[in-house]
Amino acid sequence: MRPFTILAAVLVAGGLPLATTADPRAVDAAGTDQSFVIGSAGVFALLDDYGHPLLGGLQYRGAPRTGWALRPGVGLLAGEGGMTYLFADLAHDFALPQQWVATLSLGFGWFDDGDSIDVVDAREFQTVLAVSRRLANGARVGVSASHVSNASLSSPNKGTETLALFVAVPVRRGR
Repeated sequence: MRPFTILAAVLVAGGLPLATTADPRAVDAAGTDQSFVIGSAGVFALLDDYGHPLLGGLQYRGAPRTGWALRPGVGLLAGEGGMTYLFADLAHDFALPQQWVATLSLGFGWFDDGDSIDVVDAREFQTVLAVSRRLANGARVGVSASHVSNASLSSPNKGTETLALFVAVPVRRGR
């Protein structure tokens, strides 16, 4: 787990400066006008004593819609012991200085805890905070933290946290 922790710290502290664009006009001002396919890797149960099962994820996040620039998305997280979380979400990007982007999202989906985590209800909400850096080619590399919980739909209200590194690759539209 030490290499994962070191890479996350480098990303958050301003890592990958050589891979980023020197010309901010190479990407739109907010860096938010395109759809992405997002691949992620990290751990479930970050704050709980379940052994930190590994996770992998794949998500599609659409281009901004509505006056609030909300991005619709769908995704799947899969982990050790048969854990899966299939979800849909809405996200909003906040442009930060120096090609950084903060993304907040809220989602809902179905969680199968497999053999690892004692989740009572399959209906689960997910809140995510992600910080990423835009690269010259429009891709983003970052770290995300999330909380998955049933929001008291049933009792007990057990949930889990995740921490993941991700790469968001822009989906190019045909000309």
